[in-house]
Amino acid sequence: MSDRLELGGDDVQLTLNRLAASGFSIGLIAPLIAIMIASATPVVASSNDCNVDLNSGVDWERQAHKKNLDDDGFWFFEQNRDDDQDTELDSLTTDFYADVEIPRDDGSAIEIELVTGYSYTFCIEFHPSVQNTPNMSSKGDVYLLSSSNWAQYRSEYWQYKDGWGITSEDLNWVPVEWRDMAVFLPFRDTHAYENKQSVSFSTALDNDNYGWISWFGEQDDASYFLVFDNWNNSRHADADGVDGDMIVQVWVDVEERLTLPKFTAYLIVGILPISCIVIPLMFHSKYHSHGKTIEEEEVQMVPLLETAPENKENID
Repeated sequence: MSDRLELGGDDVQLTLNRLAASGFSIGLIAPLIAIMIASATPVVASSNDCNVDLNSGVDWERQAHKKNLDDDGFWFFEQNRDDDQDTELDSLTTDFYADVEIPRDDGSAIEIELVTGYSYTFCIEFHPSVQNTPNMSSKGDVYLLSSSNWAQYRSEYWQYKDGWGITSEDLNWVPVEWRDMAVFLPFRDTHAYENKQSVSFSTALDNDNYGWISWFGEQDDASYFLVFDNWNNSRHADADGVDGDMIVQVWVDVEERLTLPKFTAYLIVGILPISCIVIPLMFHSKYHSHGKTIEEEEVQMVPLLETAPENKENID
């Protein structure tokens, strides 16, 4: 009976060890699988991914601002807003369609406020203007810029207009490590689509993306600028600009996106060093526990030797 009880206790201990190992493995793999599922949003979209009605629109006073590069004012004093568009932007959470006119040797932009929890697909097409039709193919540049790089982009535009801006030839003399201080950079260094007649791409925010810490209260959500370029900027791969005006059609498809809670990042980062501590302790405890078990020795009865009666008389 004791042997059966002892065997049953070993089975229970083995089952508990297996459950602990399985739970630890699932805890290690599950966050990785969740991150892969959540990051399944493509970086580049096809041109037919923008299923937006042409009648869709936004409140241009609240959800989007059209920006012109030739507005008067010094770029380092402005607050990235036109005089007639000083209202605070609402978060972009609905689809919209817009058309923007780009004059010759100039550019335009749309200011929007991207937020977490949504994925944004942009589809852009360049078309010749009827009033001032260019003689060459209608191609331009598209950039998605943050607020700081929008200011740098406008600064470069005014330098170009004054005839003393940095050129792509001058940029070759600047080391790569220092070029971000001399020219504008697209969002995440990737969202620059140059010398295109039509282009589409997608992006999504993983965090609030504040550029600095505010000591004067809560910050507003960061603004982004969808720029349409028809002039020769400092980037070597950009279009030179067409000899006429262009009309840009813009579709923005907004979809809700699965966003993992922030603690999953801490879980992924912390589970590896924790496992390096816990697993050796488990092996150490298991190894030393074998010497502490007390096994009761089975007492074997040795039978007594008894002589037969006839042999006993002979002995006497």
